[in-house]
Amino acid sequence: MRLGLLGAGSIGGTVAKAVASGQLPGVEVVAVAGASTPPSERVERIAALVGAEALDVGGMIQKRPDWVLEAAGNQATKTYLVPLLDAGSGVIVMSIGALLDETLHQEIRERQRRGGRLITPSGAIGGLDAVAALNARGGLTSARITTTKAPSGLEGAPYLLEHGIELPNNRSLTVFEGTAREAVQGFPANVNVAAALSLAGHGADKTVVRIISDPATPRTRHAIEASGEAGVVRVEIEANPNPENPRSSYLAALSAVATVRSLVS
Repeated sequence: MRLGLLGAGSIGGTVAKAVASGQLPGVEVVAVAGASTPPSERVERIAALVGAEALDVGGMIQKRPDWVLEAAGNQATKTYLVPLLDAGSGVIVMSIGALLDETLHQEIRERQRRGGRLITPSGAIGGLDAVAALNARGGLTSARITTTKAPSGLEGAPYLLEHGIELPNNRSLTVFEGTAREAVQGFPANVNVAAALSLAGHGADKTVVRIISDPATPRTRHAIEASGEAGVVRVEIEANPNPENPRSSYLAALSAVATVRSLVS
């Protein structure tokens, strides 16, 4: 597999380290790009680690990788996903929240009908196959996810800044409850899990999201509950933060590694 890495954060870095250490045999990283131009120092460092070129996104598109791992954020996904698909590259989308944009969603569906390849890994959560089964015949009646993070994993979120919410360091605080669409807009770096649940279930406007800041939690907790005519699904996951970025789950990065491994095998 000729792989491109779009995004040089903790997820792209974890995949690059897996390639460099021989944990992904058969994978050659041919280009690394970030959302900025020219490539940042981190892009150049990750590219050097795997012997790839550090490029802007236009240069990566011209390389025509077999697959591109996108982990550059929602805005970069909205900007570059369609051009990558039009160039013939398959795309592994980690910034799933971008797919809730209706215009982008329709453009992707058009590309998929013409053979475009797109994969959305499970990221930091599980149980999505069971939720999709509940909704297979429209029988899903409710879907909810509660995400609990340490304050350091939520600081700087647009919703907190807009509403002047300060995160206490001595007690837990529910900072948000609303729909998945609202959560992705207010916490774009934190709740791709909510977008993944809504895509597996009955949509961004019917999926309920609650976000809790808790200084006592050493891990990020995601609790999913979905119900329908076929039964009830309950899944709870505790994921360690990525050592390179406390806002990102280490499990999400390893989900990207597992997805690349499954594709090349």
